[in-house]
Amino acid sequence: MIIEIEGYFNQALLQADDNYSVKEIEQIYLDLKTKIKLIDELPKELCENYNMIEINKTIEKKVDMVIDTDTDRIYKPYY
Repeated sequence: MIIEIEGYFNQALLQADDNYSVKEIEQIYLDLKTKIKLIDELPKELCENYNMIEINKTIEKKVDMVIDTDTDRIYKPYY
């Protein structure tokens, strides 16, 4: 599963071994958001706590889920 973190100051692509639902990602995001000081720390925390790895943004892969840190919106993109 490929998760894109999209924000004004921070963009990242993460690969997760598990297939999370939107509800699961929402819960993970809300939990981590209360623990971190800066939203820029989100990719690092997801990697450390949920065994995700950051992948190169230039690789052409379809994203399964988007976390928009500016609006706190989490959604599956349509292709």
